[in-house]
Amino acid sequence: MLTNTIKSKPQAPILIKPRDFYPRTYRCPFLLSNSRVLASGLHHSDRVYHPISFDSKPLNSPNSLNGSSWNASEIAEAVNGEIIKWGPSGTICTDTRSLNSGQWFFAIAGEKFDAHDFVNQELSDKGCVGVIGNRVCEKWQKGFVKVDGNTLIALEKLAIYARNRFDGCVVGLTGSVGKTTTRTMIALALESLGQVYQTHGNQNNLIGAALTLMGIPSSAKVSVLELGMSGKGEILKLAQMCRPTIRVILNVCHCHMDNFTSVEAIAEAKGELLMEAKPGDLCVLNADDPLVMRMPVPAGVTKVFFGRRKDCDVRLVLGESINGGCAVRVVLERQLCAYDPKVSISSGLATELVEFEIRSPGLHLAVSACAAAAVAVSMGVSLHQVGESLSRFKPVKMRSELKIAENGIRIINDVYNANPTSMRAAINLLKAMECRAKRVVILGDMLELGALETGAHEDVLSMCSDSCFGMVALVGKRFAAAAEKLNLVGKINIMFATDSESLALNIKERLTANDVVLVKGSRALQMEKVVDAIKANNT
Repeated sequence: MLTNTIKSKPQAPILIKPRDFYPRTYRCPFLLSNSRVLASGLHHSDRVYHPISFDSKPLNSPNSLNGSSWNASEIAEAVNGEIIKWGPSGTICTDTRSLNSGQWFFAIAGEKFDAHDFVNQELSDKGCVGVIGNRVCEKWQKGFVKVDGNTLIALEKLAIYARNRFDGCVVGLTGSVGKTTTRTMIALALESLGQVYQTHGNQNNLIGAALTLMGIPSSAKVSVLELGMSGKGEILKLAQMCRPTIRVILNVCHCHMDNFTSVEAIAEAKGELLMEAKPGDLCVLNADDPLVMRMPVPAGVTKVFFGRRKDCDVRLVLGESINGGCAVRVVLERQLCAYDPKVSISSGLATELVEFEIRSPGLHLAVSACAAAAVAVSMGVSLHQVGESLSRFKPVKMRSELKIAENGIRIINDVYNANPTSMRAAINLLKAMECRAKRVVILGDMLELGALETGAHEDVLSMCSDSCFGMVALVGKRFAAAAEKLNLVGKINIMFATDSESLALNIKERLTANDVVLVKGSRALQMEKVVDAIKANNT
């Protein structure tokens, strides 16, 4: 008996194979809500039957899945897996340390560890509702979807499935420096279009991008993904998985040189983001970077340029430090005729300007704002709205983040990572900061520079010496070697430490109230320990 009468044209019967007879959602557009279906077949006497959920939405409806929550049948369909045990719907996590109650755990088997080893009672006690893995874990009593073979490939399949169900705009960006800050600004600039979902933290590798795609809620209009790399071919793989409709390349500079022979090779790898762009896609490019401008763009793909050049679609007219170096005034100009063919230069409405302030230190923020504006106006956001949105920007944690200790010491917390380009920008930031006592620069070694390592550390240290800072503190053997080469060892205003912990113990006695201190270094050096020590110094 049917609770609803189907008055439409008779449809072919639905074939449900016995192996598929576990709780899952079947797409049946011709059924009305609350319809009841009788399923029968051979070899079913030994099976436990469960309710079958039918969804009356069209097959191509991206909203047929409830936000970022996944149920076992959806997971199994995406990865071509088998449901061993049913579990409730939930979001997906790949790290047991950060898993929250109500999440599924995707157990990835890597070269150094196998996450299946962490599927235990402790994981169950944390509230994990199910596991996705390639081997059934002994004594696990909750949901389990079994995949065949490489679990990382299965994760990619799940991410691609998530991308296919999302019909909003996907922005993918890469670059050597400024990715996270610019990504945050793009999301802020697009907020007037509706809900924007972006990469969490710095999850810009394959696993991080996959998690971002899997987490996109059905209510989102735009998703902004940060795409990082350490070697050739990685950006292409990420782009194929994410399929951005807007592709942004910020810059190219020396980083990850352990895996590249030249900066041109880095540019080639970054340019992989553009390789499979299709007509109708947008490529947003930094016109001030010659390496970016030489990247090939497929025919029929629209190019949008940002930068200081007068012919840019969105031009950075002015970026200057204000408020004693604690903020940046930005003036942007938009070429109206680039976006509206009805507007001509002769109309007198060829450009529009917007001026706003970013309440955070660092002139590099002006360039990031220009890139974000180029993305936003190409999607129909007014330049005025972009300025209003970006004026509310707050710095990302550990990236030019201004902290003030109780004794008045101002700390520029820029410890997330470091390369020669970002080091120079940070030093210039410190020089621009108003200071009533002494300026102090605390630097940790720059890693992954390959053959450029020695020269890069010497160049940065020479810049510090020429800047006449009140004190220079160095962490690591690379800066120590550079100081010896430059005959700076023994100078009264230079101190050395082998690691951040030892410097944290000794730096406090060398600082006084109202000093301005820059702390920066590669991620592996954990320079945040120095920041924490200075903040705790209340003498």
